[in-house]
Amino acid sequence: MRPALTILSCRAGSFAFAAALLFSVVPPAAAHHSGAPHYDLEKKITVKGTVTKFEFVNPHSYVFFDVTGADGKKTPWRCELAARVSLARNGWTQETFAPGTTITVKGSPARREDNVCVMSSWVREDGKEFSARDTVTPEAPRGPQFLTDAGNRPARLPNGQPNIAGNWLSVGGPGGALGFGRTVAAPGIAVRGGVNYPQLTPAGEAIVAKYDPRYDDPTLRCAISNIFLAWPYDQHVNMITQTDKEIVLTYGFMDFVRTIRLNSQHPKTIKPSLGGDSIGRWDGDTLVVDTVGFTSGTLAHLVGTPFSDKMHAEERFVFDPRALTLTRSYAAQDPVYWKTEFTGSDVLRLSAEPHVAYGCKELSGKNNVRPN
Repeated sequence: MRPALTILSCRAGSFAFAAALLFSVVPPAAAHHSGAPHYDLEKKITVKGTVTKFEFVNPHSYVFFDVTGADGKKTPWRCELAARVSLARNGWTQETFAPGTTITVKGSPARREDNVCVMSSWVREDGKEFSARDTVTPEAPRGPQFLTDAGNRPARLPNGQPNIAGNWLSVGGPGGALGFGRTVAAPGIAVRGGVNYPQLTPAGEAIVAKYDPRYDDPTLRCAISNIFLAWPYDQHVNMITQTDKEIVLTYGFMDFVRTIRLNSQHPKTIKPSLGGDSIGRWDGDTLVVDTVGFTSGTLAHLVGTPFSDKMHAEERFVFDPRALTLTRSYAAQDPVYWKTEFTGSDVLRLSAEPHVAYGCKELSGKNNVRPN
């Protein structure tokens, strides 16, 4: 028997309606999975219980608590919050939800699993209420921290190349499928961040028709969707290391690593991978990167826009030593699934925050497991 719940509203929302949202604006409760496919955002619940555990992790943190029903029986619950990196910037810590304390959670229920929710706000024992995006520690710096002064950092390496080594943060807002705020693109529609999805061939449309973000989203398997949108995603701190022979991009999202070999050629035989085989050269002060040898994958992880192992990508990185920004533009072609190019751009700025391991720990459970 379920414990008693306070239902604030109960307007049944269909999955078809939720899917339609993917082509407009992701609701505030959405995170990298998007909330709509996984939680019934039309329903609001309030649940009171005793904290048993707080998993302060990426890609989503979860608070676990026991709810005591009228019959005295305890029922375990878990409710989802944002990624650790986002919460930490608002002063959240492992101690925010101390085991044994009583909390009241407000949110929306999971679509396919009982006693699971996505949190919109919570009330602690002293009666103070916080939204899931509030700063819980007054002295905590809110939001990402950028460098405002390069100090003694040289603008160039001894070999004359622009110095792009360091830690980098997207200047776009957190959340959303693109890392530029809460916009989600459909194929062929330009959105914030300069991203334009390709028009699809019949083969590409067939892939999208079979794609179900509730179960097929690569991030549910602790994987990035692609090398493009994972770079600025959710304002995780990326790290670049640089030598005369190679440049290594360590993504803050999912700990993904790419190595760009400078002044090299693609080998005749390439083992396909999600990151492909990248070679680069300096064209004046612009780093030009050519990548082939991909495995097939997904461009838009909420709608399933695909790419094939025939995709070819070119990226161009330009460092502005005055603004301390790194602008990347890219264009890719795929003769199998696309009729038009996939293009986009993003801007990162030198970070005052360190790069830390993402350490993906996916805890979504049965709510994101495809039924047999």
